[in-house]
Amino acid sequence: MNAPDGIVRPASPDAAAVVNVTDLIDQSRIGALQISVFVLCALVALLDGVDTQSIGVAAPFIADNLGIKMTSFGPIFSAALFGAMLGALCFGPLADRFGRKLMLVIATIIFAIFTFATAHAGSVGVLMGCRFVAGVGLGGATPCFIALTSEYAPARARAMIITMQWAAFPLGGMLGGLLNSYVVAAFGWRALFHLGGIAPLLIAALLAWKLPESLRFLLTRRPDATARIARITRAFSGHALPAGARITSSEEKITGLSVVHLFTERRALGTVLLWVPFLMGFGTLAVVTLWTPALLRQHGIAASSTAFVVAFNGLGAVFGQGSAGRLIERFGVVPILVPAFILSAVCTAALGYSTASVPWAATFVGLVGLFAGLGTAGAIALAAMAYPTAIRSTGVGWAMGMGRFGQTLFPLFSGIMLGAGWGPEAMLNVVGASGIIAALFIVLLRLRMRRMQG
Repeated sequence: MNAPDGIVRPASPDAAAVVNVTDLIDQSRIGALQISVFVLCALVALLDGVDTQSIGVAAPFIADNLGIKMTSFGPIFSAALFGAMLGALCFGPLADRFGRKLMLVIATIIFAIFTFATAHAGSVGVLMGCRFVAGVGLGGATPCFIALTSEYAPARARAMIITMQWAAFPLGGMLGGLLNSYVVAAFGWRALFHLGGIAPLLIAALLAWKLPESLRFLLTRRPDATARIARITRAFSGHALPAGARITSSEEKITGLSVVHLFTERRALGTVLLWVPFLMGFGTLAVVTLWTPALLRQHGIAASSTAFVVAFNGLGAVFGQGSAGRLIERFGVVPILVPAFILSAVCTAALGYSTASVPWAATFVGLVGLFAGLGTAGAIALAAMAYPTAIRSTGVGWAMGMGRFGQTLFPLFSGIMLGAGWGPEAMLNVVGASGIIAALFIVLLRLRMRRMQG
């Protein structure tokens, strides 16, 4: 039987002790090494949120510099989102093949270089290219740090830790909103991208220096890296291992192309069911964030007030995403995520009738951030827990790819509806209905998971 510290000590002095890292992580208290992993990965999520705000603040200045109209900026905004989608789809399988740490460092460096280059783009084509590749880096980082966090979090607190970490994304958006105006006023708009490139380079160096590779990944994919595994295990446990200890893992070993395994071993239906809440939840958040300022301006509301309203979305999302995992652990998936998505639908529809009032618009934008943020963070936690270590980054990456696709698709169709003469009430009613669809698929997914477990 495994000891409380995950080490099975032999009855015979001639036998070797066995260290099961799965049990070691699940049964130990959260220590310094785990906290450093969680914080370092959260810094990357923070960068994503800051970048989202930076391009929005800089867009009018870039448009003037390139001599283009702001109405031409749609494809430039979409380039980063499309890049993020491809990055999530590609880097997830790469992280399952080559390691979470390596691919996270590479993705962060890519984002850093092309964010810095954005400040010096001399044409629309170059600008779109920079934003696209920067998006690949940001999107590619997400499945790497979510998988790494999941694999160092004990099972009893995994959902809570993953969602608290993802709350760094809207927190970054809030910080970006507070700091970007000052940076532009004091140093000019290019400073946003200079700082936005230097900061992730420093973080990439810190990741390369301090971040350990996932023990579960190493034992699943690199069992021959014995010295590295032993070093990390000793650092994790905080004391020397028994002499001659054999390090093992309870993780399932999978060979072959990782993407294929999302649809084999009876995973296909669960994978598709999981993707729908990502598509719907992230799409709703993107519409509310990107279109609310334009809808408010139609009623003559000042730009400063629209920025104030959108900030409430980030505030709500910080609380929703930060609390999702703990609530799921306490009350269960369906009792938390289904009401969250339904309430996000109600609040999105209500926003359509509130665009003439700053207080009411801020209230409903904040509530959408709270409930849709709670729902999407819960979906991320489900994705991280649904797949074995060997394909976890792939599973999270492809689910996040669906979320990024929703971020690209929903604002586009919202613009088409408005351009066809639909009012904000009708458009946001349609977008809000996606929350009902997400809630339905959460129920179906949970039924499928119970059937698989039974």
